[in-house]
Amino acid sequence: MPSNATFETPDVRYFEQWSRTYERSWMQRFLFNRVHLAALDLAASLPAPASVLDVGCGTGRLLRAAAARWPDARLIGVDPAQGMVDIAVALTPGATIHRALAQSLPLPDASVDLVFSTMSFHHWRDHVGGVREIARVLRPGGHFILVDFAPPRGMAWLAGHEGAPRASARQRVFTAAGLRVERQRRVVYPFLLATIAAAQA
Repeated sequence: MPSNATFETPDVRYFEQWSRTYERSWMQRFLFNRVHLAALDLAASLPAPASVLDVGCGTGRLLRAAAARWPDARLIGVDPAQGMVDIAVALTPGATIHRALAQSLPLPDASVDLVFSTMSFHHWRDHVGGVREIARVLRPGGHFILVDFAPPRGMAWLAGHEGAPRASARQRVFTAAGLRVERQRRVVYPFLLATIAAAQA
């Protein structure tokens, strides 16, 4: 488990503060809820998962939506902000929520069927390490669905984050981690890219 010092970054401190009002943010309606729905719809064609992990789960909103889709699935969330974790635990009964970084998931090898990450990838300090960890915890044939900023060249200014890899760079990170990219497509807004990848069967 990372030391508390590992979590002391400007991004994590920002989300610690935002956790108090996150559930009431206007961004839920105009961005996050729409992204969650798009990610869940992309998973509709996949086998029903027995276990679902959300990396960067915030207050657990995607996990609660996943519970409605797959009521028998085991739900797991990880987030580096303790405030987000505390609210997720309170609002998402039955889910297991950990304070953790993407690159240090507190889960056994090959233990999860389906992993989501929505709108947190550009905050990760180690994209390669995080995707490798997701590949590690995925069961053979399991899937990872990532939705995050990846603006076309003419829209790069919209993201406002240097940590938003373009489509080709994202694909290279996934491939290097041993995941097979099945498809990439724009969702919700033109600057958001969904990547669906599978662990080797």
